[in-house]
Amino acid sequence: MSHLETDFSFINPWLENLNYDWKSLYELGTPISFPKNETIFNQNDPGDFIYIVKKGRIRLSLISQNGEEKALTIVGVHGLLGECSLNNEMKYSTNAISSSKCDLVKVERQTFMTHLHKHPETYTSLLDLITKKYQVLCMQSMELSYAKAFTRVCATFIHLAREYGESQKEKEVKLTISFTHQEMANLLGITRVTIANNIKWLLNESYIRKEGKHYVITDIDALIDLSYY
Repeated sequence: MSHLETDFSFINPWLENLNYDWKSLYELGTPISFPKNETIFNQNDPGDFIYIVKKGRIRLSLISQNGEEKALTIVGVHGLLGECSLNNEMKYSTNAISSSKCDLVKVERQTFMTHLHKHPETYTSLLDLITKKYQVLCMQSMELSYAKAFTRVCATFIHLAREYGESQKEKEVKLTISFTHQEMANLLGITRVTIANNIKWLLNESYIRKEGKHYVITDIDALIDLSYY
């Protein structure tokens, strides 16, 4: 791995294909489904439940005083929602909104805590997920402070390639997950128009191309070099 690739090692707001096993909690909870764009909980609501994602994507975000949304991360299958309420305040720190139709299992907070005490191995998965979210927040803070919009768009493609990419011929990498311009805009704190313009430029200059719903990075090294200009 080059030093350039290492610089992007934590820039991944899409937490999908997570390798956690929460099956022992399924029977302790209640299955629940949400349509797209449905609020699951709001920031500062009482943290009564922990949610396990079985299908779909959920966007975790904050709402500013003037009503603008800043997305923090998107949580996919085998992710958890609401673990931010496991402190003494017992309140959700973020909003959780379904980005697609989703199937969840909701577990009462105290039931979840009791299960943790009886199954220490679950702590490992919980701490790993919390750490991932913390790393995302750290990188977002640095990017918002120092990186230009174009650099952040390139960085997002690079890290998605690292996490969810399939190597094609030579240096081509196909992203195995799809996303909308609006999802990327929400996560990066950039307008959808700016995202669309930057992606259009990358397409026109052949740094990336579209195959159906998925993007293909034509030369990962060239894209890494470009992001530093």
